[in-house]
Amino acid sequence: MLTDQQIQDLIACPKTIVQKDPARGYREENRQRRCDLELRANEDNALRFSVFVRHSTEFIENNSIGLRHQTNESRLGTITLVRYNGPHGETSRHPDGHYASPHIHRITASELALGSAQPQERHREITNRYGTFEQALAIFFTDTGIVNPEDYFTLQGSLFDGYY
Repeated sequence: MLTDQQIQDLIACPKTIVQKDPARGYREENRQRRCDLELRANEDNALRFSVFVRHSTEFIENNSIGLRHQTNESRLGTITLVRYNGPHGETSRHPDGHYASPHIHRITASELALGSAQPQERHREITNRYGTFEQALAIFFTDTGIVNPEDYFTLQGSLFDGYY
């Protein structure tokens, strides 16, 4: 079973994108632009990761970008380590209002011990680190140690990068 520190180490370890589906752009499905990535850890080629990217075509602030890890434990299988979400447009579902704000979900060791392979709603962080899908993508790639996103994506920095 993974500890919280091991989970953080998996999230942060340097990774390389080895495949993108579709190879160019996104596919449209269920009113979303979508793509999937296959990754390899740079220091341990046996570690397997994937990324899902979902971006609403109707509510452009709504997106979900997640890092998955294929474990060697048959009971767990593939777990979602972290998920970066944009606002979902709802304000009343939870008292903290996270559905109306960008937020990040991380899996915990206690959730894994209970058999969950997905971060639960109660473990979230409301963030102001990104506001658009493009910013979320760039922050996600940095936070998850993905070293070659520019090979597959055109990333734009913030208008105010370098100005404090």
